[in-house]
Amino acid sequence: MAKGKKKNNEKESRLIYIPFIALLLVIALFIGLSFRPSVSTSAPSAFTNFVKVSSTDYAPNGTTQVYLISWYGCPYGATLSWPLYIALSNYGNLTVTPHYSVAEPDIGNGAPIPGLLFQGFTPDSNVQFHAIYIYNQYLNATPSGEPVNNGDRVQVGLNELGSMTPSWVVNLVEQYQLNQTQVVYDGHQVPIALGSSEPHLVTTLIISGPGGTWIMLGYPKSLPPGELVSISTNSTQLLSEIESGHVPSQIESTAQQILQIIQKASGS
Repeated sequence: MAKGKKKNNEKESRLIYIPFIALLLVIALFIGLSFRPSVSTSAPSAFTNFVKVSSTDYAPNGTTQVYLISWYGCPYGATLSWPLYIALSNYGNLTVTPHYSVAEPDIGNGAPIPGLLFQGFTPDSNVQFHAIYIYNQYLNATPSGEPVNNGDRVQVGLNELGSMTPSWVVNLVEQYQLNQTQVVYDGHQVPIALGSSEPHLVTTLIISGPGGTWIMLGYPKSLPPGELVSISTNSTQLLSEIESGHVPSQIESTAQQILQIIQKASGS
């Protein structure tokens, strides 16, 4: 009888530890999950879409800051340049040069995309615009001519960006191009900056002001490169038509979308 009683006491003493062990397992699981990347699969993709990334105002002194990050030969940057030009014309005077992107077989029906290179902006409002080009026409050098190797291109792009923009711009580009936005490449989900045979930072538009901060990667969904090619293949002629007041409806409607985001960021 004494033996049986002793065994029962031992079992009961072991049972006392079970809640503590369970609690330790829950704590360990919580800590492990907290170190996983905080990427939500249900979050809207910033590729071709404006996404509000924060309610934080990164712009100084009550201004609204618009940053275009691109490269000279980018088909997406060329496409985006037209509605962006029209939207920003509401806030100041732009200096641009008609240009053409490289021809890529899977973009814009394989044709060079007519575009604009932004060279200057004189604001007549609280909106400030910065056009940052981080690679040359063919992705093999920086705009200043420094050669770039294929494997180093992403880091070189971040370095270029860091030398010309505030840290919050670099942080957002790095977050959304290397962590947040995934694409399928070679049968695998990869960060968008690594989603081609020539890894590079893709065209990005960032808008921040008193109303918060928005980001978009690539081109606007409402105006893909192929649609722009169907409008015109001549950048000089298209610019002349727009300056004379004849703005194609597809470009105008996309410009209005960008204008709405600038207004939201401005808090108006």
